Amino acid sequence: MHYMSLSRVAIAMDIGGTNLRYAVVDENAKILAKGVQQTSESDGKEAVVARILDSAKTAVSWAETKPIAIGLACASPVNPITGVMQMPPNILSLQGYSPIKDLQENLGLPVVVANDATLAALAEYKFGLKKSVANMVYLTLSTGVGGGQIIDGKMHNGSRGFAAEWGHLTLDFNGYKCNCGSTGCFETYCSGPSIIRIAETMLSETSVESTLNQHLENLTPLKIASAARQGDRFSIELWDKIGSYLGVALSVILNTLDPEVIVIGGGVSSALDLMMKAADQEIKTRALYPYDNDIPVVSAKLGDEAGLIGAAALAFDNIN
Repeated sequence: MHYMSLSRVAIAMDIGGTNLRYAVVDENAKILAKGVQQTSESDGKEAVVARILDSAKTAVSWAETKPIAIGLACASPVNPITGVMQMPPNILSLQGYSPIKDLQENLGLPVVVANDATLAALAEYKFGLKKSVANMVYLTLSTGVGGGQIIDGKMHNGSRGFAAEWGHLTLDFNGYKCNCGSTGCFETYCSGPSIIRIAETMLSETSVESTLNQHLENLTPLKIASAARQGDRFSIELWDKIGSYLGVALSVILNTLDPEVIVIGGGVSSALDLMMKAADQEIKTRALYPYDNDIPVVSAKLGDEAGLIGAAALAFDNIN
């Protein structure tokens, strides 16, 4: 992999519940080279740590100039100083682990770490919205539901790295059990796996004909979205139901932080148009500010790369 880059580069890594992505990124958020490995809960801590170190070494070997640092995005609340992952709901084996020491010792580069959705918020703020606002909230609807926020132009971690964990907003305290140990979290309604579970439950309880019955073995949010776009009544109603939950969560965020915009990313966000009609209804009912026709919700621009770009941005912002 050869490319000419005159600007400084950073190594960016995104440690998620399903994938471990790694890349060489320059200061303009351009990804110069990238790779991906699977992460699996069944691997255990040693295997996951070995994979992180291995990926970092590979990424460093691609860089033409010495990287200034390694920026890490983790699918977990992360202590902004120590890098310790607290309660990573989808990579439980890394509970209490900080990757900083291992990476610094093995690669001799400074390491900075933050929550993946917080870093995606930073990336969408700097390179998606191009800093056109001062206050924004970012939500990712994927394996889980994550969040990040920019307040007065700055990334907001909170005092312990737990800020913006919107996925664990309780929407129904008698609701489904969540990986975090609570019940009825936003994540148990609007994450990919939750949408599939709700679809399966509703299909088993209804006599309504649906084209989804042909896909029962391997339902995905994309298949449910595509059925809805082709006019499948059941799927349209399912997205309305998910959209209502999304709208309740968005109303809480609007009433709490009053952001100029809420940016929604993650795999499930490709069905945002199917959810927004019901979500709009909830916001009009529940949000205090009278959003007449301009509910400030937009789709993310950077896709799957947002965590990586944010991790690189964190490295450039912190290393002079």
